[in-house]
Amino acid sequence: MKELFNVGVGKAASTLSEIIDKKINLDVPDVRIMNMVRGKQELDVFLRQVTEGAAMVSSISFNRQLEGTVSLIFPAEKMHQFIDLCLNEEYSENNSLEFSDVDFDTIKEIGNIILNAIIGELSNTVHIPVEYTLPEVSVLQSARADLLVSDASYHLVLMMYITFNIEGTMIDGAIVINMTLRSLDEILENIDKIYGGE
Repeated sequence: MKELFNVGVGKAASTLSEIIDKKINLDVPDVRIMNMVRGKQELDVFLRQVTEGAAMVSSISFNRQLEGTVSLIFPAEKMHQFIDLCLNEEYSENNSLEFSDVDFDTIKEIGNIILNAIIGELSNTVHIPVEYTLPEVSVLQSARADLLVSDASYHLVLMMYITFNIEGTMIDGAIVINMTLRSLDEILENIDKIYGGE
């Protein structure tokens, strides 16, 4: 699964690089699959340490044969720098958590490219169709796991730390997938069939 996600992330980086005319490297060092309790604990640690409580989140839901939600999470305080890099604008130190409509549209488009590439690559490789919603972007002033993952419908948390390297500027974030156990079982069964030679 790590390799599948890395392929999707690589495609997203290539697409973003072409759009903003800057070299972008995206790295997914690890993929973790956890139950809801452990997933929430780890996500809360990430939110406290990396985002210091305030996060900008871009999320989409997917359904059909696979069901779940996927969110791209960034520290809100670094997002002005990220947006300026993407828009080829001069970066000025800005600790404000206020974002314009253009800022939200930029993050929505970035999130759409990255999240669709990841879920799309997974879907195409394991031959399981999915349908997506349009991305929703929000700024959470006091981000916590309960606001990002739900145990009402889903049972598992897949968590990937992701590092954006935009021409030497490093921005750390995370991708969190909240999905059903049935969906994960179907993915793993199809991976076994494909790579097990059945």
